[in-house]
Amino acid sequence: MKKYFTLIAIILLLNTACKKDFLELSDPTRISTEVLFNDANGLNLAVNASYASLQEMYGKGAAGVGIYLFSEVPSDNSSALVSGAGLGDIELFITAPENPNLQTMWTNLYRSVARCNTIIARAPAITMDAALKNRYIAEAKFIRALTYFNMVRIWGGVPLVTTEISSVNESLGFGRESESNIYKQIEQDLKDAETVLPLTYVNADLGRATQGAAKAILGKVYLTEKKYTECKAKLGELLPRATNPSGYDLLPNYADIFTTTNELNKEIIFAVRYSKSGLGTGSPFFNWFLPDATGTNIAKVGGAQGFNTVRQDLYDAFPVTPVLDPRRDISIGRFGTTTISSYTKKYTDAPLNGFDADNDWIVIRYADVMLMYAEAENELNGPANAQSYVNDVRRRAFGTANNLTPAQTSSSDNMRLAIENERRLELNMEGHRWFDLVRTGRAVTVMNAHFIKYQIRNGAAVVQITNRNTLFPIPLREIQINPKLTQNP
Repeated sequence: MKKYFTLIAIILLLNTACKKDFLELSDPTRISTEVLFNDANGLNLAVNASYASLQEMYGKGAAGVGIYLFSEVPSDNSSALVSGAGLGDIELFITAPENPNLQTMWTNLYRSVARCNTIIARAPAITMDAALKNRYIAEAKFIRALTYFNMVRIWGGVPLVTTEISSVNESLGFGRESESNIYKQIEQDLKDAETVLPLTYVNADLGRATQGAAKAILGKVYLTEKKYTECKAKLGELLPRATNPSGYDLLPNYADIFTTTNELNKEIIFAVRYSKSGLGTGSPFFNWFLPDATGTNIAKVGGAQGFNTVRQDLYDAFPVTPVLDPRRDISIGRFGTTTISSYTKKYTDAPLNGFDADNDWIVIRYADVMLMYAEAENELNGPANAQSYVNDVRRRAFGTANNLTPAQTSSSDNMRLAIENERRLELNMEGHRWFDLVRTGRAVTVMNAHFIKYQIRNGAAVVQITNRNTLFPIPLREIQINPKLTQNP
């Protein structure tokens, strides 16, 4: 799974040859669905194409469209004030419906859904090993659930499509579904997947969705829905550390989580896989996120785009007393004298070509699970038992006991803020901060204070947001094409 098979790029799942009485055209570089879903090999290619769609969702190529735009850039972690392409609009909360990044992400996400729907619809009719077939279907359901989870967090209610669409007119029959019904579908897909997916894989299958990945994402879904009892129960299936059925644990050294020589380690539960190859399977994050190549000693192949630059506020959030939080200097690099530039070191790798590095995107890891479990426990029973899970994460970071203070654990409210801060520090720049702020209802308060503190302006006025800014606009083209779609406020 490290390479998403370049053949996948030529598969168009909803495409068949154009046929007329007087003309027959067949593109030899494309595999029709009639051919693709004939046997186990074809189904495997289709499932691999669904995994490949995750690269488009989380980031691929030079354009700069990826999940970070919707999960880090709107937050106090990151800045994307760069010219062109509307990236800076997202940071300033002035994103218009015609912003091209919205349309690109919408298209990429629904392409992923379409591939999964086709697999789920057509796989049952294929004659092949039943267990392998069921596993492929479960993988497609996992990917569909993850895709819809990202969609509902970006836009709220969106069209809920769970069947294969064969015509344009059919696609125009879908309006926006309620968030609650979308979450019901996400939950069901993940429940179906976890009962079928294996605990682990070996060799070429490493990186596919596992039972543990389905449980972890389902736990995050429950937490987002404020279903704390269900969240605690589901994440509890991934505890205790090391002796859980999947063997998940915190790595002893925080820095080792992110090295390209240690991918898919015991802390990583699910990651989108990339491989620098010159064949279009590499990750773009090094080039995208580096703000300025001139002041570093890192390879400069492909240049520095500054699409996701670390804010001073994140750097300053790491405590320096009584000792410096070592995660700061492991996570953030800085250079310059008069003007200081900061960048995330979690995606550092020398690209083979521009936008062609080896870094995977970690979707969920074990520290995230422990902090989510602590959050659910705190909401249900207060800080007494929750704090040990946070302290475990802190102990790994500091190398010694460095527990939360008595003040932080003195009440559920204080513990809630302590967990929020710990998630920011531990998971910084991994695509969680904005979604965390929205999930906890803290986005407006935190961001308005941030804008005032740093005098971040849109023209003459300091940026200020309201609850309507917690969702992004539906792309204008989709509104124009489909009369059943309505716009967010």
